Amino acid sequence: MVKICLDPGHGGTDPGALLGKRYEKDDVLRLALAVKPLLEAQGVGVVMTRTDDETIPSISERCQMANTAGCAYYLSLHRDAAGPAAHGVSLWVHSRANGPTVRKAQDILDELLAVVPTQDRGVQKGTPQNYENFGVNVYTTMASALLELGFITNADDNDRFDLYFDGYAEAVVRGLCKAVGVTYTAQDKPAEAPEEETVRIPTEELKAAYSALQAARDATGEAIEKIRMILGV
Repeated sequence: MVKICLDPGHGGTDPGALLGKRYEKDDVLRLALAVKPLLEAQGVGVVMTRTDDETIPSISERCQMANTAGCAYYLSLHRDAAGPAAHGVSLWVHSRANGPTVRKAQDILDELLAVVPTQDRGVQKGTPQNYENFGVNVYTTMASALLELGFITNADDNDRFDLYFDGYAEAVVRGLCKAVGVTYTAQDKPAEAPEEETVRIPTEELKAAYSALQAARDATGEAIEKIRMILGV
């Protein structure tokens, strides 16, 4: 079975980027937990670097989980941060990533951009900071990418994340299936139970029915009493 590692960034004492009481670590964990069963439904095994709000000591330790499990792809889930006007989606790969690795990241990005219009910030190499590469793209032994799914510092991106959350989760799954050569199969959603029909009975009819039941109960009581007298009990 082909396996993919999902790495919800940050966690525990490391909140990641934030806006007020909204933390990156929570958004990306929620996304990873939504993607996991969808991938499994496609026959893909999933390794999670964390499944709750725990602190993972180092990036290299996260990567080692995937390396040891023999994963075919590693996706680190993040949300970006900058000034309030910055928005859009990007993926980051190693500065010396080969063509197939870039293509896999592009497939994921294309699927996400198809969910709802937003700024395409592209597949980028290296990092936007002053160091060469993100650790998740250094310590992994398989193709990998770091996803920045919108800016947590942008209100519109946060609205998109919440309103189109299910679509984003499905898009990540479709892109990852392409990345590891698994044919994506749309899953049938469970049929919703039909709403129970409410039957309204006119008040007068209810009163008549109640009176009839009351009379029946009285008649039954009288009959029982007569039988008791005959039997002398």
